[in-house]
This record gives sequence, structure tokens and C-alpha cells, in this order.
Amino acid sequence: MNDQSDTVITAPCRTDLLNHARAMHPVLRVRAGRCAEDRKVPDETVAEMEATGFFKVTQPKEYGGFEMPYYVFCELIMEIARGCPSSGWVYAVIGEHNQTVGGHHTAEAMEDIWGSDPSTRVASGNAPNLEFTRRDGGWLVNGQLRYSSACDHCTWHLSGGVIDGAPMKFVFPRGDSEIVDTWQVMGLEGTGSHDIKLKNVFVADHCVVPASHRGAKFFDAPLFRQPQWSTNPYSLAAAIVGAAQGALDTFTKDIRERTPRMGRDFKIGELQSIQLRIAESAAEIDAAKRMIIGNLHETHEMLLGAETLPQDVMARNRRDMAFAPILAKRAIDRIFYASGATSIFLSHDMQRYFRDVNAGAQQIFLDWDANATIFGKVALDIDTGSVRW
Repeated sequence: MNDQSDTVITAPCRTDLLNHARAMHPVLRVRAGRCAEDRKVPDETVAEMEATGFFKVTQPKEYGGFEMPYYVFCELIMEIARGCPSSGWVYAVIGEHNQTVGGHHTAEAMEDIWGSDPSTRVASGNAPNLEFTRRDGGWLVNGQLRYSSACDHCTWHLSGGVIDGAPMKFVFPRGDSEIVDTWQVMGLEGTGSHDIKLKNVFVADHCVVPASHRGAKFFDAPLFRQPQWSTNPYSLAAAIVGAAQGALDTFTKDIRERTPRMGRDFKIGELQSIQLRIAESAAEIDAAKRMIIGNLHETHEMLLGAETLPQDVMARNRRDMAFAPILAKRAIDRIFYASGATSIFLSHDMQRYFRDVNAGAQQIFLDWDANATIFGKVALDIDTGSVRW
């Protein structure tokens, strides 16, 4: 066991963490263009998030983590995404995976990941058709993971697959697996969500668990027993809402002193139509923030004395994690329309925020049709079928 396991970890103040994130806004905006061009969050940004303890927020205490509530984590995501949406998304993914390992995997797996290096970062990947071949002490895995956000900054991966007809979850060191350059996209380019080609990757038995497995940290804190599919995707919703706030910040700053290009002697911000657009977009973003933080705070409080959430709360959580990005999209559509022709230049922050918000809202776990239908079925006492809660 890592020698930090007997050390009492004192988590930093939530306010201090948020202030650190806000202080990063100027440099995140300066780096945003390079982040998109390189299709990778700059190494120095990841190093700064590491140095400020951001990745420890959701990490188990045994390995230097803070085990702070998920709503604090999502507040930080919103602040980072406010400066750079791709950086916020990458932070969301890595931080969520720290929670997933603690809540769903074994103590032996945690030791493999963090025992020699507590700063090890874990990426993921979607791969429904992986091939598993039995070997002594584990499995050889072949196939290709898709959408592995932050893979350039991670040395371990987690995923799911079917082994002998049963749904399983597993974690493994990437080793010599190949990053396949597939992330040619219109938004969130900087997340670097490439494919990972696996060829005879060994996964130890203690790193493979049933999909419903309760991890080593499940009973230690609400953070680790929150229902995965009904709570964890709030981290991605938070990145989208934070990006919309960054767009509103940019629009308000730019429009405050702007005058018409045709020479008329007034400031565009004096137009009532502009003031109304700012107000309505701000209200939508604030509503989305309060929805995310309020639902997660209630989830945390309920799990202080329970092992799971009532189905109606999980259905509400799924509904709202999908509705928050809709509010963010409405907010940015309204102000992007009014931001003028200068906003379409690739050098302008507004077009990047616009593309990133719309790209992030395409994420499968935030799909409105699917999540809203589940809520409607629960509300009407209709069988939801095989929903992953």
C-alpha cells in the first residue's frame, strides 16, 4: 500500500480552489487557440491543474486525494471551462475517472494505478466489441477504444466490455497501445479524444469487475456510491455550461464599448435588444448552474444516509443533466447571433465557444431525447426497461 495511506489528508478550502480556477482564466484564453490547433490541452495547463490539486478533488484519500463532494468538482469544471472549454472537458474526464476507480474497482486496482505514483491519470474509451482471450492471471484484450478524451495526458484507461456473456468493467495500463489520430472535429478539438488501438493488452483479474460491482471506496463517502449513469455525466454538462458562461463574459466585454461600423455615434450596448439578449442568456446559464449544483448537492445529502437514490431522483438527475446543455446552447445561440461578423473569424473567442458548446452537447450521455423519455416513463409509471441508472 502507498505510504500515504496512513496520512490524514486535509482538503483545501472550496473557495481557494475556485479562486485558483478563476485566476487561470486569462492564461487559459491565451492558450485556447493553441489548444485547438494542437488538438491537445497544453502540457503546462495540465501541470498547473496538477499543482493546484484539482485532480485530487475526486481522488481517494489513500493516495493523497480530497474526496470532496461532486458538486464542488463540477463547480471547478465550470470555472475552468469558462476560460477554455477543452481544458474544462479534459479536467472533467480525468476527475470523473478518479471517482469511478474508487467507486467501482478493487483496492488492488487502485494500488496498481496510484501505488507508485499518485499523480497517475486515467482516460477511458468506448469499445463495445473488444475481444478477450483468457491468460494466466487475467485477459489479453484486442480492439479499439473510441473517444478517449485526454489520452495524451493519461497512462491508464478504463472501459467496459462483455466477457463470457457478462457485462464487465476493467482498468489497464496503456503500455504500448497506439493512439490513433482520429479526432478531426468541429468543436472541442483540444480534448484530443482520439482512438486507442489495443493489441494483446494484458488486464489482470483484479482489474476486471462485474458492471454492478461496488468498489473499494463505495461505503466511504457519497462521492463513491453515487449512481454512475444518473450522476457522473453532470461533469460534462458542467463543462458545457461553463463554456457558455465564458462566451457571455466575452460578448459582454466586447459589446460594452463597441460602436456601429457605419459610423453612427452611439454604443451598441445601449440598444435595448442587446441588453435583453444578455439578460436572457445570463438567466439561462444561471438556471443551468443552479440545476447542476442543486441536484448534486441534494444527491450528496441523500447519499450520506443511503446506499442509493430513489428512482424518481435518478430520473430527475438524468433529465436535468441533459437539459442544462440545452439551456447553454440557447444562451450562446442568442448572443452569437448578435456578436456580429467579427465573431466568425477563427482568431475570435466567440466562434470557439460557440463550436465547443454545440460539440459538447452531442455527447451521448447528455442526449435529451433518451434522458427525457426515461423521466417521462418514470413519471407515468411506465416500465423503463433496461436503463443503466
